[in-house]
Amino acid sequence: MIDPANRRQPLPSSRKLAGSVALAAASAAVILILLVLPAEYEIDKTGFGRLIGLVPTDEERARAFVFDPPMIPAPPGHGRPIR
Repeated sequence: MIDPANRRQPLPSSRKLAGSVALAAASAAVILILLVLPAEYEIDKTGFGRLIGLVPTDEERARAFVFDPPMIPAPPGHGRPIR
């Protein structure tokens, strides 16, 4: 039987760990700047959010402020006097 303590992988070096943390932080910053800020706060410094449709255009923004009620058909018998 193989001893489970002998099958363990050695821990990564401090340099490799620091590199992994730096890569994760850089990836998080890119995602924040390119996706989260344009989608949540309409802050789009790079223009990427508008390119992929996360930031509404001026036309879409103007259309959102115009109230256009949906067309609801009148119920049957509408317009006949009630007896």
